[in-house]
Amino acid sequence: MSDSEDSTVTYTTVSSLYEGRSRDVSLGVDGPPVMPKVPYAYVVATFQALPPPDYVPGPEEPEQAPTSPVYIPYVPEPVYPEYIPPKDDVFPAEE
Repeated sequence: MSDSEDSTVTYTTVSSLYEGRSRDVSLGVDGPPVMPKVPYAYVVATFQALPPPDYVPGPEEPEQAPTSPVYIPYVPEPVYPEYIPPKDDVFPAEE
């Protein structure tokens, strides 16, 4: 009988933006995965895509006005009193 309960082998598929899909890697057996030529190129490209903090939208990109609150008219008395039980029929909340 083997010690399969105590032993685990994990195979991982690693994708890379630089060289397409790499081969399946079993860490510790095949060695470490190959690093891309410029490891931080993706990070640099991501930060270059962000607008500067002092960016102001121009006329072709108008800033949207905040939505106005919905107007709810004041109703001095109930609209459907037949659905509201009289005060005598309401049970008090238990504390």
